[in-house]
Amino acid sequence: MAVIPRRRLMVGLGGAAVVAGAGLWGWRDRQRRSGVLSAGPELDGQPHQIDLSWPSAPTSILFNLAQQQGFFARYLLDVRLTGGGVTGRDAIGDLQAGRSRVVVAPVLSWLDRLHEGEVQARLVMGLQAGTFRLLVRRRLKLSRVEDMVGRRIAITNPDMADRLFFSVVLRRKGMNPDTGPQWRVLAPQDMAGAIRAGDVDALAVHDPLAWRLLNDPSLGVVELVNSVNGLYAQRTNLALGVARDMLDQDPAAAAALVVALQDAARWLKTHIPETASLLAGHIEGMEPDAIIAMMRHEVLGICPTGHDFRVQLAQYVDEMKLLGRFPDTLDSAGYARAISTDLLHRGAVVP
Repeated sequence: MAVIPRRRLMVGLGGAAVVAGAGLWGWRDRQRRSGVLSAGPELDGQPHQIDLSWPSAPTSILFNLAQQQGFFARYLLDVRLTGGGVTGRDAIGDLQAGRSRVVVAPVLSWLDRLHEGEVQARLVMGLQAGTFRLLVRRRLKLSRVEDMVGRRIAITNPDMADRLFFSVVLRRKGMNPDTGPQWRVLAPQDMAGAIRAGDVDALAVHDPLAWRLLNDPSLGVVELVNSVNGLYAQRTNLALGVARDMLDQDPAAAAALVVALQDAARWLKTHIPETASLLAGHIEGMEPDAIIAMMRHEVLGICPTGHDFRVQLAQYVDEMKLLGRFPDTLDSAGYARAISTDLLHRGAVVP
């Protein structure tokens, strides 16, 4: 397994060597030389503890990589999981309850909660492309999204982003996602049995569960549509949100977390086998070879910030309008700016 080296900085009289945040200082120097260092919060070179909520973090490829391969430690971060729950709404609830100050959740979940006006947080970066997959029974010979009218689609939770994502897909095809298909809530462990018995016609899920079900020959399912190809392939699925009080009081910690996750996401793209080995035993029913195969059918390294991130947020806002969750009169680009903060680039400020 590849191990990321930690450079040693020579500090103090006599040239004593101590372990320090070399990655942090290297990033800061590169940003200064390139002229894009944030005019707002900077990395301060100090250790920080971060209480983070991240749904299903134990099986998250990116979280495990950042934690186990030392990307958090490189930027002097002590990242502690607090809650996280199963859905994005669960994790955002942790922030509202004060159990965490930083949350990773699907963009669609964030937009739902932020629009309610009760969440005091800003979105600062995107994390990884979506891996949503709509799996249908092969014997039904369904070939178009429009064929899902009247079909029974299983989801693991009505608050999961899976349903919102496929609702957008259905709406784009002219269907009413609330009355077209029949949504059925099933526990993850019950999905295989339900599809095998014919109790449902399709499964709306995401990796790693989706990949495991797709590759189970006893289920006889095929992939009808996904977010891995086409329009959504390069769009972030998750967003990192930070409590407003943390942005006011400790912006350097938030900035360091953004940079650490960016580094991890970019390293991931070219180190698939090493990353898969980190997940051994973390994902039920999947050995490293299966994890490698799954990762090679996903889009890796997605981590937008700044303008690129705001553009993607605005695209999601447009889609929430399609679902009737946001008013058509809302300025999508303006709203994306209002709910986000750029911690890294010149001219960035924390409102």
